Amino acid sequence: MNIFFLNSIGTQTWGGGEKWMLTLARGLSQRGHQIYFAGRKQSRFINRVSRADFPVFPLNITGDFSPGNIFRLGNIFRQKKIDVIIANFNKDCRLAGLARLYSRTPVLVARNGLPILQNKWRYRLTYRYLVDGIITNTQAIKNRYLSFGWLPDSFIKVIHNGIAPEKPRNSSREKSLHDFHMPPGKQIIGIFGRLVKQKQHDLFLQTAHLILKEHQDVIFLIVGDGPLRREIETRIEKLQLKDSVFMTGHQTDVMPFYHACDIVLLTSEDEGLPNVVMEAMLNAKPVVAFDVGGIKELIPSDRFGFVVPANNIESLAKKTIAILKEPAYGQEIGNNARNRILSLFSLEKMVLQVEHAFPVTSPLPAHLFFT
Repeated sequence: MNIFFLNSIGTQTWGGGEKWMLTLARGLSQRGHQIYFAGRKQSRFINRVSRADFPVFPLNITGDFSPGNIFRLGNIFRQKKIDVIIANFNKDCRLAGLARLYSRTPVLVARNGLPILQNKWRYRLTYRYLVDGIITNTQAIKNRYLSFGWLPDSFIKVIHNGIAPEKPRNSSREKSLHDFHMPPGKQIIGIFGRLVKQKQHDLFLQTAHLILKEHQDVIFLIVGDGPLRREIETRIEKLQLKDSVFMTGHQTDVMPFYHACDIVLLTSEDEGLPNVVMEAMLNAKPVVAFDVGGIKELIPSDRFGFVVPANNIESLAKKTIAILKEPAYGQEIGNNARNRILSLFSLEKMVLQVEHAFPVTSPLPAHLFFT
């Protein structure tokens, strides 16, 4: 098949959705499919997929109904004989949906890694008349969408994120400590992700403050960058955590930082099936997370990590301290978590499920295949 990915993410953003698209594209390409990408000019997304040797079409994306972009996309769909379009945002669905009206591209699928669909007339029009189906990575998002009452069950396909079955890196913990001037001999608690409102880094810092009252021999690592960096730095100073919290900024390769951590926390206000939790589990690190999105699909019991009520930093701190006090217990949880990821969330399984979701040769409407 000829498969086209459209993602209008901001120029300075690289997150889980972008990583999912590139990872899936590599897997589909290895299985013989031709892959194309479109996104904002000079964006991190376009630059990274271009470096991965995929054909790219940079666009000047502003509004949802740009005639120039709709016309250009339609021409690309016809010239490249696109079979399937996978769109990231609602805006992307509208652009691609209008463009394919005259290009006759068989299938347009929205990929929702977060619950971005709302129960409003604008979304009803888009998803009833321009989109053939939705791929989401968690049953929690599907259930939320079905509660709206205007999408059939067959329209939404749950395909869990997959991750490559790599062995944990033998990266030097000491090198990571040295590079970011972190003191040796202390346990490390990390949080990974963009510095944006959704990730609630302030709650991570409040949790750190609680933990340090009972367990001082620990430091905290914030891996990622984003528009809230200055605000987070100010909050660190206000909580008097400057000697205990270290920020790495944007990192292309985050695996050495997982290797350095003893525990990984997730404090997000909402999630789908977060890659950061999967990556931590793959690296045999115990995770303590808020109960949001599809977290319990990754961590169904305490054997694989801890899930606490959303925004409850007291519970988050309590479970984290329990692991800090018993490192062997944390390692047992980490090993169980790694085995779970390897057995149930493989990259190969994800690629095959996506590939089999779009039998475009049939004359039936595409959404009938989402069963």
